[in-house]
Amino acid sequence: MINSGVSLIPFSVTTNSRDTRDSLQSVLRIAELQGETRIIICSPKDKHDRLIRDVLLEAKRFDLIGKDESIFMVTEPTSTIHALAGNNFFKLGLYNARCMILAFRFVPPHREGRGKFDIHQAAANDSGRVVQEALKMFFVDNKDKSKLRLSSRELISYMKKVEIQGDTGWIQFNNTGQRVNYTLDLYNHGGANVFSKVAHWKPTNVSSRSDRQPGEIELGTDTDISREDSKIGIFPDIVKVVTVVEKPFVIKRDNDFVGFTIDILNRLAKMLHFQYEIYVSPGNRYGVKDNDQDRWDGMIGEILNGNATLAMGAISITSQREQVVDFSLGVISTGIDILIPKPNETFTIFQFFKPFSPNLWLAIVGSFLLVSLVYFALDYAYDIRQFTMKETFWFSVGTLMRRDTDFSPRHSSQRILSAGFTFFVLITVSTYTANMAAFLTTTNIEETIESLEDLANTKNVHVYTVADSATMNFLKRGTKPVYNRLWQKIKSHSGLLANASEAIKIVQDGKGVFVFDYLINQYAEMQECKTRSVASPIMLQEHGIGMPAGAPFKSKIDIALLKMIEDGTIRNLRKRWWYDKRRCDPLGKSEKSPTKIQFELKHMAGVFIVGLFGLACSAAFFLFKKFYLLAKPIEVPKE
Repeated sequence: MINSGVSLIPFSVTTNSRDTRDSLQSVLRIAELQGETRIIICSPKDKHDRLIRDVLLEAKRFDLIGKDESIFMVTEPTSTIHALAGNNFFKLGLYNARCMILAFRFVPPHREGRGKFDIHQAAANDSGRVVQEALKMFFVDNKDKSKLRLSSRELISYMKKVEIQGDTGWIQFNNTGQRVNYTLDLYNHGGANVFSKVAHWKPTNVSSRSDRQPGEIELGTDTDISREDSKIGIFPDIVKVVTVVEKPFVIKRDNDFVGFTIDILNRLAKMLHFQYEIYVSPGNRYGVKDNDQDRWDGMIGEILNGNATLAMGAISITSQREQVVDFSLGVISTGIDILIPKPNETFTIFQFFKPFSPNLWLAIVGSFLLVSLVYFALDYAYDIRQFTMKETFWFSVGTLMRRDTDFSPRHSSQRILSAGFTFFVLITVSTYTANMAAFLTTTNIEETIESLEDLANTKNVHVYTVADSATMNFLKRGTKPVYNRLWQKIKSHSGLLANASEAIKIVQDGKGVFVFDYLINQYAEMQECKTRSVASPIMLQEHGIGMPAGAPFKSKIDIALLKMIEDGTIRNLRKRWWYDKRRCDPLGKSEKSPTKIQFELKHMAGVFIVGLFGLACSAAFFLFKKFYLLAKPIEVPKE
């Protein structure tokens, strides 16, 4: 840099001092005052000193990370860059950085994390391969195996001849044993273009110094840096994605897959520039550990065996699974609830009696009779009586039906009673009218299961769940007695099924209930009108994306998921695959049902029957009176 005319301002920081933070703040303050935007961080022992992390942390507080013009150049001999990898990268919030954080790497970040692959393992692998290739050349040159004798000097001479493509790039040595013709790639570690390769470096000039051998490269005197406009994805090859077919997360149609999870996978592939192949987990299983053989099956087993790079679907993040694989941030929150057959519903033509309870109806009738007697008693003491027994009954009925009568009370006591009774009738009729529409259109639902406690206490009901799922492990290892009772119910009739689809079919047929993932049960309730999802979700957890432990691309996936959450993509996909595809309303009817209440003849049949009953009584009374008078002999008055 000095030979290129670049002026450097050096600062030294003692990392083992308590004043490290003050020193860093002082350096950054000077850089800010002088308008310096380029900062080089050199740390020979950064994993121990954590200087890179501390500088970036303080730069974040100075808002240097959030400035587009800022550039941080990180140099660390091991090329591990501990502060820029794994959880450290995520904790520092570098995915939000707007500046450039540059560092050279021997191994691309998208290759680090394939298993436990890192720069140390790459160097060890290359060292072993160089020795192996050297031994091969030695045996080829010395075919007489009886006289084989290899000295250390000969081994080194053969190693200098090795030329191979290793994990750390092209491997070739000069006569003095120094590595030549290799390249270093410059990667950005911040912001939207995180882990993108922005340039590569390779030495171009041969040293003219006499103490160097011909062909030896002199580093640092001249470099060739070429910019790359295209972004490099986080995976070097086509990504294998293992999944479990479970509606609405993953739905298999012919040879293709669709669903909530597939939409997320497509968006991740577009954001992170990779291609993928998806396949179904063996046995369509999520993954459980076989303690006897100390191995995992299902999706988790595919990740551990290296058959898949990502595990996506309705797979819950559990502590047991996180001991062997890594998970991304939670994609969507869920829990455990119950899917039951939709309770039987009945409808009665006398539904209009339902707004009031039988006791309330009796109380209203009793009040009517009591008021009639009081009217009669208050009028009994007067010479001219209006409220005879017949007229009193008719006046009370007219007031209750809110109609005018032929006369009104004349005395103060009767008027006070009329005012109180009229107010009583007003409130009663208003209350009945307000509730009548709802009760005329609803049906009676038989008592049903509403919680896990109800289910555990209900006899003669079969309980099902999915084998080797997080729900099964939760019920099996649950500490509360209710979970143990449910687990015993499941075991008593072999209630462990291969997948949720089988269980939902059983619930549809009314042959049992299904304890499983709340989101899957909710989707079944919206699609299958003979089912109903009940109980408040318990064991709240999240679905995530599984990947090999220590995968460096975890941070990029987390960042992409955060962006999808922040811009509403996850919320819109949830709406698309659950609510927009609803075929049943909350009452289990067809979605084509009208949104407004429409009364039909069955709703008013009881009212017609009561009206016809009054008509019949009136006609019968009229005919009785008519024929009674005709049959009665007419008395002729005597003169």
